[in-house]
Amino acid sequence: MLPHDLPRRPVAPGLLLKPLCVGTGTSRWSVSTSRPDDEKLLDGLRRAVESGVELVDTADSHLHGHAERLVGKILKENRGHRVQVSSTVGRVLGSAPHPYAGPRVRHQLEQTLENLYLAELAVYTLESYDFGNGDRYLAPVVEQMRTLRDLGQIRAIGLRGPDGCSSPRYIRRFLELFDEVRPDVVWTRANGLLPLPDIGDGEDLGTFTDRHGVGLLIASPLANGILAGRRPRMETGAADKAEKQTAAIDHGLAALADRFGPSADARLRVALRFILHQAQNAVVAVGVGDRTEVSRYFDCLDGPLCAADLAVIEEVFQGIRNAMRLPEAPTVIVETTDPAGRGVFPAQPDTPLRR
Repeated sequence: MLPHDLPRRPVAPGLLLKPLCVGTGTSRWSVSTSRPDDEKLLDGLRRAVESGVELVDTADSHLHGHAERLVGKILKENRGHRVQVSSTVGRVLGSAPHPYAGPRVRHQLEQTLENLYLAELAVYTLESYDFGNGDRYLAPVVEQMRTLRDLGQIRAIGLRGPDGCSSPRYIRRFLELFDEVRPDVVWTRANGLLPLPDIGDGEDLGTFTDRHGVGLLIASPLANGILAGRRPRMETGAADKAEKQTAAIDHGLAALADRFGPSADARLRVALRFILHQAQNAVVAVGVGDRTEVSRYFDCLDGPLCAADLAVIEEVFQGIRNAMRLPEAPTVIVETTDPAGRGVFPAQPDTPLRR
C-alpha cells in the first residue's frame, strides 16, 4: 500500500489514479531469450494487484500482444479488481499497409481489449510519429481516437512524448502532434539519470503538460535498475569511457547511501520519491519484476523527502549526468524493448518522423 502522503492524482478528465503503477516495458524481460519468464512476471503482476495497483502500463508491441495477454490472465483471475490498463497503437503493422491505415486503430483496440478481458482502456497511446507520407493518416486517426473516447472504449487519448535524450527535431515533431492530437495524457521516460526534457523556453515536459491540463505517464523511473543498484549496461564502445561512467554512477550512489542508508529499500525510496516529486500531474510506472521486487516498490516509500533531501539528490544526479556526457560516450540503456518486445535499444529510437 502507498503512504497517505501519496494520494491519487488527476491524470485525465475523470481518471484519478494512485501515483505508482507498474508496466510491462522492462528489460527485466530477459534479452537472452525470445520470451520472458511468464511465471515470474505473472507472480509479480499478482503481487501488484494485491498491493492495490490501479494502473498497468503495457503495449501491443511488447512481444506482439503477449504482455497484454499476461496482464489479461491476471485480471481474469481477479474478477473484482479495480485495475485499469493503458496500451498503445502505431508500431505493430499486422496485415494493414501501415500501422495507422484505415480502421487499424479500432481493430487493434478490439484485439487489445480481448487480450485484457476488458471493456475499455484507461489510456490508448499513439506510439509512433509516422503517420504516412504527408501525415496522410493523421486526421483520420485523430478522428478515430476521439470517437473511441466518446463511445467509452477508451477514457483518455495518449501521445508518446520526448525524453531527456530526444533531439530538437523530435521535440518539434512532438509539439506539432500535440497541437493536432490534443492528447489527455503524454507518455515518456524519466528518472534521475534521464530528466524530463526541456521542450523550449526553459519549460520541461512536466510543466508543459501541467500548464495544458494534460497528465503525464512516466516509465523507467529506475533507469534500467541502475538506481536500484544494478550494474549499468552500455552500448558497444570504448571500455575506458564505460568504466568512467560506471565509476561516476557508483560514486553518486555511494553519496546517496551516506545520506539515506545503504539498503536496497533506501535506494528505491530515493529514486521513486524523487521522480514522483518532479511532476504532480504524473503517475510513474515501474517495470514488473518478480513478487519480491514488486513488494519492495510499494513497501519502500514511507516518509516524504524534504527540500534539503531533494536538493542533495538533484546535485548527485546532476553530477552523474555530467560525468556521463563524455565525448562519444556510450549511452546507458534504459527500459525499452524492441518492436517485437525481445530486445533493448537506446533511449531515443530512430523512429521515422514523417510530415
